[in-house]
Amino acid sequence: MAPDQAQNASGAAAAALRVLIVEDNPHIIEMYSYVLKKLAATTLKGSSQLEVHFAADGHAALTMLRSQPFALVMTDLYMPVMDGFQLIESIRADGALSALPVVAISAGGEDAKARALKLGVNMFMKKPVRFAEVMDTVKQLLKIA
Repeated sequence: MAPDQAQNASGAAAAALRVLIVEDNPHIIEMYSYVLKKLAATTLKGSSQLEVHFAADGHAALTMLRSQPFALVMTDLYMPVMDGFQLIESIRADGALSALPVVAISAGGEDAKARALKLGVNMFMKKPVRFAEVMDTVKQLLKIA
C-alpha cells in the first residue's frame, strides 16, 4: 500500500488528506491539531484519513512539500528562518506545488492580508482564529462535505 493511503474500517484503501501546518508557536499548533483531529473524527468517519504534519518555519515546510504530497498548507506569516510570505512565493513559483491550496493565518493587519492575497493565498484568516473558522476553511478547501 502506498504511504499516502490508509485502510478504512472495511479494509479498503482510503486516500489520506495530508495537511501541513507551518507555525512556530506550540500553543497554536496544539489548537490546530485538536481542531483537525475533531474534523477527522466527526466528518470523515473512515472515508479518508486526515494526516496533520507540522513545520516550524517556511524553509522546513518547503523541504517537506518537495518530498511528499500534501492537500493543503496552513501557514503563519511571521516566523524565523523563512517567513510565510517567502514560503507562499516559493510555493506559487514551483510548478509542482503552484496549485496547492494555501491558507495564511496571521495577527498582522490589512497590509499583511493584502500582501498574502497578492501572493496568491486561497484564504486569509486573522488571529486569533475561531475553532469553527478553521474547521470550515479546511472543509471548504479539501472539499469535505
